[in-house]
Amino acid sequence: MGGPAEQPIIELRDVSKSFPGVRALDHVSFSLRPGECRALVGENGAGKSTLAKIIIGHYTPSEGAVYVGGTNVTEKSGYNVRSSQAMGIAVVHQELQLIPEMNGLENLFIGSYAKRFGLVDRKAMMRKAAEIMDFLGSSVDLTVPIKELRMAEKQIIQLAKAVSMQAKMIIMDELTAVLQEKEIENIYRIIRVLKQRGMGIIYISHRLDEIFEVCDTYTVLCDGRMIHSGEVADVDKDRLIEMIIGREMTQIFPPLNDKFGAPVLELKGFSAGKAFRNIDLTVRAGEVVGIAGLVGAGKTELLNAIFGNYRTTGGEMYWKGEKVNFRKPSAAIRKGIGLVPDERKQLGLVMNFNVVHNITLPSLKRFKKGTMQHKQEREQANQVAQLMRVKATPQQSVVKLSGGNQQKIVISKWVLADSELFLFDEPTRGIDVGAKAEIYKLVGELTAKGKSVIIVSPELEELIGTCHRIYVMFEGEFQTCVSGEQKTQSHIISKLLGV
Repeated sequence: MGGPAEQPIIELRDVSKSFPGVRALDHVSFSLRPGECRALVGENGAGKSTLAKIIIGHYTPSEGAVYVGGTNVTEKSGYNVRSSQAMGIAVVHQELQLIPEMNGLENLFIGSYAKRFGLVDRKAMMRKAAEIMDFLGSSVDLTVPIKELRMAEKQIIQLAKAVSMQAKMIIMDELTAVLQEKEIENIYRIIRVLKQRGMGIIYISHRLDEIFEVCDTYTVLCDGRMIHSGEVADVDKDRLIEMIIGREMTQIFPPLNDKFGAPVLELKGFSAGKAFRNIDLTVRAGEVVGIAGLVGAGKTELLNAIFGNYRTTGGEMYWKGEKVNFRKPSAAIRKGIGLVPDERKQLGLVMNFNVVHNITLPSLKRFKKGTMQHKQEREQANQVAQLMRVKATPQQSVVKLSGGNQQKIVISKWVLADSELFLFDEPTRGIDVGAKAEIYKLVGELTAKGKSVIIVSPELEELIGTCHRIYVMFEGEFQTCVSGEQKTQSHIISKLLGV
């Protein structure tokens, strides 16, 4: 990280931003020096996106000043996204800013193609691209159309594009939200390379573990105000969470329900080819059961098989003592099983539908009495949305909602359907710490009413805090089931690795 005498790449001094009726930012100050990676953290609505948009010139501050390389750009009426790029500021979003039909090379230099005698010099572009990819230590094939690349490869091209622009700093906004563990490790490596070369990074992420991997400093925002800034080395994860949500860590996980009923789901020798095999599992009414496992262990396939959405090859499944074989999700739904999938936008929601229509999707027959009973549909959906503390209006499109509110809507549709078993596949993926706490509270409320829950999650802390028992899965098989004093990270990790 740059020394104390080094001029900041960017500095914010008492920056505020107001919209009609809303104070989005309130006197925020911080700086970013060459080689520094600063985490910008806070719940959804804390002001992170507004702050990023001010830095890149998309918004103008209502008060305060922004300095880029020592120059007060707030005084310049022409400071905008294009001029901020010219001054060395780049942004890499989880939402891709690439053209799918063009290949990596074309996306890398779009708007700045190398030319010779007035024609595009493709050889010069290839040489420059090779230098950039070598600098990043990446071997992504730049001749392949973007739409054919994996998400991790697309993100690397976005980072390469920032390097090609000779950026002095990059704002990384939820860059790893949809990446797998090995892909995230590669992003960490690239970030360290960029830091070593003197590039500044503002790192926005809900995954707090990442902050301790790559960030040097942090700034916590809450309701548009800067709560705290400091060195990452001087804070631990629990303290950071407390600053973000304004309460102690002990309040995040609710007390576990201790009243169980009879088994609702039993699996005996449950198998699905190479995905998983010989699974024995029991879930009682009012119980939360966790499944831990590495990527590729078969966790998601198991949940989908229970839901009738993945073909099984052997074993038995019992629902409340009755032998069942769900060949499609509708059969599982009729029995009272609901799935909250890992990819909520693609699999759990209809993004161009509003809140009401998403919540009522599995229950539409209830509102059909000759003709559709729209008033009854709206009233019941609204009741469930309020019960689940969804922060949205009934007619609001779900595409405009935060990840936390979108996830509550996915859960809400199974609450309205009166599901008895909720299958949660990574229920808190891509949502902020405050929204996570609300999801955990909802799980506690469901089990207090006698509902049952199975949770698949890569976050061991989450499983330990919310589950009564945790099955550990390795290469398609259950290794053990832990509860009580055995529910420790070290014990679970040893089983995750097949030890």
